[in-house]
Amino acid sequence: MNIFKPAHTSVVLLPALLFLAGLVEAETEKPIDLGSRRELLVDHFLIESMDNVRLVQNRPRDEGIVFKFDQPWEGLFSGYSTVIKDGDLFRLYYRGQPTVGGDGESSESTCYAESKDGIHWTRPELELYEQHGHKKNNIILAQHAPHTHNFSPMLDTRQGVPVDQRFKALGGLMTSGLHAYTSGDGIHWKEMQTEAVITREDVPFP
Repeated sequence: MNIFKPAHTSVVLLPALLFLAGLVEAETEKPIDLGSRRELLVDHFLIESMDNVRLVQNRPRDEGIVFKFDQPWEGLFSGYSTVIKDGDLFRLYYRGQPTVGGDGESSESTCYAESKDGIHWTRPELELYEQHGHKKNNIILAQHAPHTHNFSPMLDTRQGVPVDQRFKALGGLMTSGLHAYTSGDGIHWKEMQTEAVITREDVPFP
């Protein structure tokens, strides 16, 4: 009795396996439907082929200063800017911190400015919080330490989002976790809940 398999078995199976592998590969390499979205080409993920072109990182160009942190509640330690385009309006959010201090201290605040063209900016006099002896200012969040640290707003453009929750934000420290805020106009904010929505146990903070 012959206990060895016929040699031609592998010859028959090999083309079949190659055929199946080709089907699987073709299935996983379907074109990505971008629709009308704009995509930033920073790597080759969305590029099938290139002919006589290459990806190059553009050099930044200094166009001059468009905004200075020169108000008494802003100062040298301001920064962490976020710009949101909301229709025809550019919204700028940034930290106000005029003095040396630790992260998440009460001297921090979150400030707001707006622009129609991204070049000429105005600070609305909101008078929401008195900070560093000034009530007429553009501060949208203060006296909420440490949640004013790393305060990062975003615009929620999904359909069905409640009008009073168009804007959302996270803020906080590694020790406090990140707390969630919502706003209908991007200026008046309220905390969604007293507990942090993301903690150190959820995400390994740096």
